[in-house]
Amino acid sequence: MKIVFHFFSIFIFLLLLSACTVDTSTGNLYKQSQPLEVDMILPKSTSLNKEQVIKIQLTQEGKKVDDAAAIQFEIWKKETHEDHEVVKAKHEGNGIYFAEKTFNEDGLYYIKADVRARDLHVMPTKQVIVGNPSEEELNALQQKTEHPHGDHNHH
Repeated sequence: MKIVFHFFSIFIFLLLLSACTVDTSTGNLYKQSQPLEVDMILPKSTSLNKEQVIKIQLTQEGKKVDDAAAIQFEIWKKETHEDHEVVKAKHEGNGIYFAEKTFNEDGLYYIKADVRARDLHVMPTKQVIVGNPSEEELNALQQKTEHPHGDHNHH
């Protein structure tokens, strides 16, 4: 009787194991989103007290994205991240979004594009020199360009 019970137990165990096999094609059943690509287009030289146009071109899989849910630019001077200004972007067409900004002080500024489109969120950041920055700001910029692998973006 014990032998029959052991064979029956092994049979049930093997039956359960065969039911738990992994189907390698199940990954294809889920939606796989492609990353958004943001190309930030800034003026070659940024002048003091003149209106500047900040643009991005938004693409996904090489196609222009014209249906972004929200795009804004966060702008702050190097030392004053807490006092950042938020400027909402307008849609120009062909995947281009833009905003206008007048810089009133010399210095090193950061511009972050906050992009939400197609259930994705991307926030690339660039530096801009306006007018005549201080020596400290130039040194900070130079150190950043000498050590390009020192930044870590976790988005």
